Amino acid sequence: MPQTDQLTKSISEIRATPRTMRLVTESIGTDLERFSSDNSHVVRQIRLLAINALIEAARAGEAGKGFAVVANEVQRLAQGASEIAERFQQNVLGRIRQGREMADDLVDEMEGVRLVDLAQTLVQFIVRNLFERTADVRWWATDSALWEAIEAPSPERAQHAAARLGVINRFYTVYLDLVMTDANGRVIASANPRFHRNLRDQDLSGENWFQTARACRSGDDYVVDTVKRSALHEGRDVLVYATGIRSGGRSDGALVGTLGVYFDWKAQGQAIVEKEANLPPQLAERTEVLLLDGSNMVIASSRPERIYTHFALHNPQQLAKGSYYDQSGAIVAFAKTLGYEDYDGLGWSGVIIQTMDSDDALRQQLRLK
Repeated sequence: MPQTDQLTKSISEIRATPRTMRLVTESIGTDLERFSSDNSHVVRQIRLLAINALIEAARAGEAGKGFAVVANEVQRLAQGASEIAERFQQNVLGRIRQGREMADDLVDEMEGVRLVDLAQTLVQFIVRNLFERTADVRWWATDSALWEAIEAPSPERAQHAAARLGVINRFYTVYLDLVMTDANGRVIASANPRFHRNLRDQDLSGENWFQTARACRSGDDYVVDTVKRSALHEGRDVLVYATGIRSGGRSDGALVGTLGVYFDWKAQGQAIVEKEANLPPQLAERTEVLLLDGSNMVIASSRPERIYTHFALHNPQQLAKGSYYDQSGAIVAFAKTLGYEDYDGLGWSGVIIQTMDSDDALRQQLRLK
C-alpha cells in the first residue's frame, strides 16, 4: 500500500469528536492566515515593482511610454489583489475565528454533556433498583411468621421465622442476609446459614439501622443505612434497609421488633460502575466511574482502592449536574439522583472522570502542524 494511502487510512480511523473538529478548524484557520499574509506580502512586492517600473519608464522618456502602460496595469492589478486580500481577511478569516470560538464552546459543552448524561443514567439505574428494596422490607415485615415469633416466642417459631427469611434470601439474590430482632435489638432469626452463627442472639441495639427503624412511626415507614462493611458478614459491603415489625402485622400495630434487609452492595454497586457504563475499550481504560453517597463518600468505583474515601467534588454552586476540568486536564462530569417515586435516592451522585487526549497528541495523530 502506498505511503499516502497509509497516512489517509490512519487519519480516517481517528474518532470524530468536538475536540478533533476544533483542531482541524484551528489548523485551517492558521493555514489561511499564513496564506493571506503571504499573499499580502506578494501584493506589496508587486506594487513596489510597478512603482519602480513607472520611475524607470519616466526616465526613458518617449521610449518608455509603452512600458509605463504595462506598469500602470500591473499597479492596478496589484491594487485589485490588495482589495481582494482585505475582503478575504475581513470575511473568510473573520468567519474562521468565529468558528474557532464556537468550536471551543462546543468542546466544553459536548464533552461535558455526554458524560453528564452517562453519570445521570448510572445513578438513576441503581436508585431505581433500590426503590424496590423499600417495598420489599415493608412487605416482608408483615409476614405472620415474624411477628408471631416475637409475640409468642418459642424455638419452633424462631426456626419457622428463619426458614421464611431463608426462602426470601434464596430467591432474591441481591440480598446478603435478612435479620430480625426483638424490640430490644436481640437477634431472633436470620436468613443466611453462612452467617447464622455470628448472628445468633447477637445484640444489635447499637446498630444505626436498628435504632432508626425502631423509631419508625408506622409500618409504612422505612430507613436506609449508609453503605458500610458489616463485621457480622465477614466484612462484606452492605446497605441495610430496615423497618419495624408490628403487632399482628398491622401498619399501626405496636412495635415488637425490627427487620433489617442486608443488600449485597459490593456485587450490585460494582456491576454498575464496571459493566453498566458499557464504554468501548479505548475509552474505558482512561475513564473512572464512581458512585458517591450524600456526603460525597465513594461507595463504588471502577478503581476499587477509592472506595470509602472522600471525593472532592468541585460544585460550589451546588448544581444538580454539571462538568468541569480538574487540575490534570481530565473532565469530571457529575449528576445527582433525581430519586424515584417516593424514594429520594439519599442524595447519591454518579461521577465520570475521563482523561482527555492532549491537543498536541491529537495534532500529531491528525498530522496537523
